[in-house]
Amino acid sequence: MVLIHFKHDKFNDKIFIGDYMKMVNLDKIINKDNLIPNFKGSHTIYNFKMDNDTYYFKEVPNRELVMEMISKSIAFLLGIPYLKESIAILNDKYGLLSKSYLKDDDKSYNLHNLMQNYFYGNNDDELLDYRKLASLNNLEDIWFALEDRYEDKNIVKNLMDGITNIFMFDLLVGESDRTLRNIEIIESYNTVTIAPLYDTSSILADKSTALGVDENDYLKSDLDKLDKFIENSDTAYKEKFYSYLNTLDSIGIEKIIEETERENDFIIDNNLKNEIITKFNSRINMFKEHEKRVSISK
Repeated sequence: MVLIHFKHDKFNDKIFIGDYMKMVNLDKIINKDNLIPNFKGSHTIYNFKMDNDTYYFKEVPNRELVMEMISKSIAFLLGIPYLKESIAILNDKYGLLSKSYLKDDDKSYNLHNLMQNYFYGNNDDELLDYRKLASLNNLEDIWFALEDRYEDKNIVKNLMDGITNIFMFDLLVGESDRTLRNIEIIESYNTVTIAPLYDTSSILADKSTALGVDENDYLKSDLDKLDKFIENSDTAYKEKFYSYLNTLDSIGIEKIIEETERENDFIIDNNLKNEIITKFNSRINMFKEHEKRVSISK
């Protein structure tokens, strides 16, 4: 089924135009002998060098392309840093092209590595049980592990701010596949930061978001997680969540879709577009009703 209708077949012959990554046909501009393939779940990912920078191309179905680009638009509206990426073609297949955010001397690790080292040391077998791993995918345990790694409380606070922003984003858009492997931390010469948001194609899922508040949140509903988050967070986090909510509500998903189509020069199939609008508005209304209940109960 064709879910994206591109307005033309004229792809750029450069990855960047100004500061922006543009849709590009990699078949025409790179030496395929330099491609290094690897596999991540059901996706094939290729990396290659160009102008001393490292790039990644991930083959993904059209539906995931649409969801990823909409997620990117939403993150931009909320001021949440997102990976530089665009739609591209390689081997006559559409996918996502991204540029590495790491500089030469940077080191990075994902939260899977952090949690494994903190809770289980070098015992890899402990994390083979999916439920055990999923129970660690929460703000509280991540906070404990970060405090163990970094003595500087400001570093921990800044990292937790970034991770909590991701948690709130995931709640609002219904991202169900936020694993410990796709939240990364970058250690530079004098800074420690959260990597830009990426891998957000599993939005508007029927099941609950993956990232929780504490270890008891595995498979809990999003409203249960929000209740716990509101109850245990300071005022600034509560205000930010409802600010995010009100921003998305005031702009509307129709406008976000329109801007996503314009930015990527494609038209989303009407059936998929209507599905996105219905599910997104349902989530926004669910959280608006929650906001009313919280206000009334004060």
